[in-house]
Amino acid sequence: MSSAKVIALFLDFDGTLVRLRPRPEMVWMDGSVRDVLANLVRKPRFRVHIISGRRRGDVRARSGVAGIQYLGLHGWEGRVDLLHEGTRRGLRAISSALGARLVDMNGAWIEDKRFALTVHYSDPAAREIVEQIVAPQSARFRLQDGHKVWEILPREIEDKGAAVRHLLRRMDRRAVPIYLGDDEVDEAAFVALTNGITVRVGCGFRSHARYRLAGVAEVRQFLQRLARV
Repeated sequence: MSSAKVIALFLDFDGTLVRLRPRPEMVWMDGSVRDVLANLVRKPRFRVHIISGRRRGDVRARSGVAGIQYLGLHGWEGRVDLLHEGTRRGLRAISSALGARLVDMNGAWIEDKRFALTVHYSDPAAREIVEQIVAPQSARFRLQDGHKVWEILPREIEDKGAAVRHLLRRMDRRAVPIYLGDDEVDEAAFVALTNGITVRVGCGFRSHARYRLAGVAEVRQFLQRLARV
């Protein structure tokens, strides 16, 4: 890697660069992580990306590092601005049905991302309700597991693996990709980057990633070492 002309660094946000919190608005990037990312951005050989299920503006505001390419909606924000009318109607219908069924379930709430929905939960029993509502529209939507969330994604929004492959095609062919992520949605990127350096953050999960880091603190240490390569 020390001889690589270009290093394409792809970083998940929640659970990788920042610790998970009970609600997404409680999350802000720590100054020490911000400093090491700013250092990497200044190095000409690095192309730094944060790829998140959040909207792009939200993750940019919570990171605050200029020069990073922020990729919202798992890397597809900006390319799904015109969802099919049937998909838009389907999202509205699902959101309305979920709101009615989950209103009395403690700890369950719906985050509307305009092009997708995220159901936050504390009681796993909510899963049956979510599946019942999404199943009739499975031709248009897929259900993606995450940390205490289920994401309801239009099939027009592809996965992180496809997003990363698309970005790499626009770079120098000699670019070395590095991907760090902590969630099931990151597994598609690990599979896509068979010739890259893939790192699953967190323990106790089966993964296609080649390496492991225990948590956000070790991610910061890894990035600090990477900046010295």
